[in-house]
Amino acid sequence: MKKLARFEAAVNGLMAVLLSCMGLFVFTNVVLRYLFNSGLTWAEELSRFLFIWLIFLGAIEALKDNNHLGFTSFVQKLPPTAKKACFIVSNSLMVVCLVVLFQGSVEMTLLSQYTLAPATGLPLSVMYSVGIVSSIGMFLVICCNLYRALFVKGAIDELVVLKESEEEITLKTDAKGEAMQ
Repeated sequence: MKKLARFEAAVNGLMAVLLSCMGLFVFTNVVLRYLFNSGLTWAEELSRFLFIWLIFLGAIEALKDNNHLGFTSFVQKLPPTAKKACFIVSNSLMVVCLVVLFQGSVEMTLLSQYTLAPATGLPLSVMYSVGIVSSIGMFLVICCNLYRALFVKGAIDELVVLKESEEEITLKTDAKGEAMQ
């Protein structure tokens, strides 16, 4: 579990650095365009690359926190055995999709390793390799979740969680703002 926490901290740290750099590049480019009628040609392209990496790394974190869209209201009403079966089937399908993503990303990374981006001169394989990183990261998260579902008693109820919207939470509070029992 400590290794998983380190992995999570590393991904979160990398996402913070990418977001900071992206914001700095975009802000600098906007200032240069409006004040000096010029800009950094590479800043827009590099910001785009950072944004793509940020999205794919964020998908790993969203999967880990169970924040992806899902149809859990039906699954939560099932008995524990059926919940476990649905969870295993859906996660197995996600593994199949991740294998396809991994294979396609490897092919695109290899095909584009000698193709350079026009403004930065970076190999386009830098952009496509994020699919490899994210598919491996999501695969690890799914494996941990499947292990918990299969071997940890009562973990299926934590894994199949219905995220409530703020409106529903507001309706469940009384006039004093205290949660109703």
